[in-house]
Amino acid sequence: MTAILVSLQTTSHPWLTWKDSINLRALNDNTGTIHLSNLCTEITLPQDRDNVSVCNLASINLSRHLDDGEWDWDRLAESARMAIRQLDNLIDITRSSVPESEHSNDQNRAVGLGVMGFTDVCERLGISYESDEAYELIDRLVEFVSWHAIDESADLASERGAYPNFAGSGWSRGLVPIDTLEAMERRRGVPVDVDRTTRMDWDALRAKVSGGMRNATLMAIAPTASIGLVAGTTPGLDPQFSQLFSRATSSGKFLEINRNLVRALQERGLWEQMREDLLRSQGDLTNVPDMPEDLLAIYRTSFQLSPYAYLEVAARAQKWIDQAISRNMYLESRDIGEMTRIYSAAWRKGVKTTYYLHMKPRHTAEQSTVAVNKSKSSGRSAGGFGFARRTPAGPAVPTAPTAPVAPEPVAPEPAAPVAAPAAPVLVDPVAPEPVAPAPAAPVETPTPAVEVVRDDDVLVCPTDPQELLNCEACQ
Repeated sequence: MTAILVSLQTTSHPWLTWKDSINLRALNDNTGTIHLSNLCTEITLPQDRDNVSVCNLASINLSRHLDDGEWDWDRLAESARMAIRQLDNLIDITRSSVPESEHSNDQNRAVGLGVMGFTDVCERLGISYESDEAYELIDRLVEFVSWHAIDESADLASERGAYPNFAGSGWSRGLVPIDTLEAMERRRGVPVDVDRTTRMDWDALRAKVSGGMRNATLMAIAPTASIGLVAGTTPGLDPQFSQLFSRATSSGKFLEINRNLVRALQERGLWEQMREDLLRSQGDLTNVPDMPEDLLAIYRTSFQLSPYAYLEVAARAQKWIDQAISRNMYLESRDIGEMTRIYSAAWRKGVKTTYYLHMKPRHTAEQSTVAVNKSKSSGRSAGGFGFARRTPAGPAVPTAPTAPVAPEPVAPEPAAPVAAPAAPVLVDPVAPEPVAPAPAAPVETPTPAVEVVRDDDVLVCPTDPQELLNCEACQ
């Protein structure tokens, strides 16, 4: 376990998932054991030599259902139902070059409806991600979406027929996702540490699903890194990585600014006053003087939140979801004991899977947009680290913390400039032998002002190099 956690700290791999939680809570448990997830860890489906699992995905943008602080519940129900019908239609028009995936798609008709923009709506409602209000909100939202998704699939079954593998499934026994918590507790002999409050009429739905379901699975929360960016909202259930950072995608690099924060500061007449400080602090509100306390609580970023807040949000959502959640984790500490406690807590709360572990020391930062004289503020020389730097005034001259001086004191003649230091021997890229520059008249070595302006990064996107290579969501 220690070796796994050290690797996780170092490379963000391997991702930790819990096979017992996945299988004990599966409602399509009549078609085999679930041995693995997809790359992003939200799809958990059984496979065998005759079936390669297929799951068609969509995500509801929660922020589009919040208007002036009020939820449009009717529109949210309509979105969930329309998404299920759209995904079910997609199954019929999807063609695969792999016969085993065609077979699995036809026999199970698995779909995965998720949500994105949770942090976005928390900020717009003025609540902290790490609060009872946020936990209650995600609980209520996912329960509502899940209920309507399941109800719509049952309606589709009455119209078009149940999926072929329906008989013998948990659905056929009148079970819904929250019912599997009790079964998991019995098998484990350990309580599942999650709130069990319900708000919807699940008893009526239990009776309905036992008559037939169109789809073997209904919900899964994907990372939505790319579509969240396109939709202008936060990805999946993740918090803000920073209030100001650049995101690298296959289409280029984009500067992202938290518009909710900008709006909140503008409403208080503080944006112009704090804008430059916010840029210099790389979007960290704690380093901005006179930042209001309530905004410091609401706009906490990934590494400022407790990892247990991530687990509570995931656990509240997971109890309503038949598949899993792509749950990124963010840690500042490298304490192996604390990591063990965190991941053990995920298991106790019934979380099925976790995704990337982002360690703060692996993430670097560069200033952007604001001209910052880093050599002046850090005490470094213009070139930094003693590397040779070519200047317009002559050949390469070693950079040093002070102005260059002659290797031996030479008294200058009256009215004559101070002799420049001896130039290093340069290697001509064509000639095989070293070539020394011809003596030249003494010249003054210019000392240009060092204005370091970087337009490429504020904070790097929360990805590891391997993620850029492997993760389709991040592409």
